Amino acid sequence: MEIKTLDFSRFHTGTEAERYEFSKLLLTGFASTGFVKLINHGFSREEISRTFEENRRFFELNDSVKAPIANEDGPKPQRGWSSVGAEKTGLLNTGGKINLSKPDIEGRQDAKEHFDIGPSGDTEFPNKWPNDKLIPGFRPWIESYFDRSQQITLELMEALEIAMQLPKGAFVEKCQGHASELRLNHYPGISVKTLEEGQTSRIWPHTDFGIITLLSQDDVGGLEIKDKNHPTNFLPVPREDPAELVVNIGDTLERWTNGFLQAGLHQVTTPREMLNRCDETLRPRRSNAFFLKAHRQMSVGPLSQFVAEKTPARYEDMTALAYQQRRTAIVY
Repeated sequence: MEIKTLDFSRFHTGTEAERYEFSKLLLTGFASTGFVKLINHGFSREEISRTFEENRRFFELNDSVKAPIANEDGPKPQRGWSSVGAEKTGLLNTGGKINLSKPDIEGRQDAKEHFDIGPSGDTEFPNKWPNDKLIPGFRPWIESYFDRSQQITLELMEALEIAMQLPKGAFVEKCQGHASELRLNHYPGISVKTLEEGQTSRIWPHTDFGIITLLSQDDVGGLEIKDKNHPTNFLPVPREDPAELVVNIGDTLERWTNGFLQAGLHQVTTPREMLNRCDETLRPRRSNAFFLKAHRQMSVGPLSQFVAEKTPARYEDMTALAYQQRRTAIVY
């Protein structure tokens, strides 16, 4: 199973034929693995690097500085800083959807911290920012990265509309007045032994809640995706180009397509080259994940185009906010 690498410029600035070809390749990649990689997406290598630098600057702040903007536990969308272990993705192993070798979820810990924001100007769930005097330039850069990621992901949804022969706006219009989120992740250095003992992971196998996710990762390694050809196996997703972005399907797109497209199951664990090296310590790892999400009052039930007598609706009709609250309540 191989993740396809797609040249986004062929859709963004290409001819009609190139845009159609890209759209079909995107759909094929999503259908086969749940993931694709993007190059020539509009972010330069320097801009990706700058975003990782802002990630580093934030997490190097003293915890006493981050504590006033801590995320509040509960089902609402995450905002601000979540300390190491605050989120518990091990609890998402419900209903048998995720088949782990260790079924006991009690006591599982995540070895990561993260910083989350939503749309600028969100008054329902306002963002929490560190003092600009302590980290000057952080907020405007991160807000700009958010806005540009939103545009890229909307174009990807437009490409899916084309490939799936859906009416123009079938996906994109559901994202107007969006509730997308951006997360900066930091996985502190940790011993290989701790991870291999089985109660701690950098992040447990899970699917994302939103429509699609746009991820930049550093070169530390450890990201793995479920092998659809061998469901009990995971395959590593190394970073091959510092400027590449990994894109995966989230739960909402699976629900909208009534299961035609499956959310991409993934985890972050010990890189393959470090397995069984229990006396060694993994380097800190960083990633930046943008989650495209629908308007909060939009339904995340199946679209009518994917429901028929032979393919009845597999997912209940509920709002995007209600679905997110249901999922967030599990991990906090």
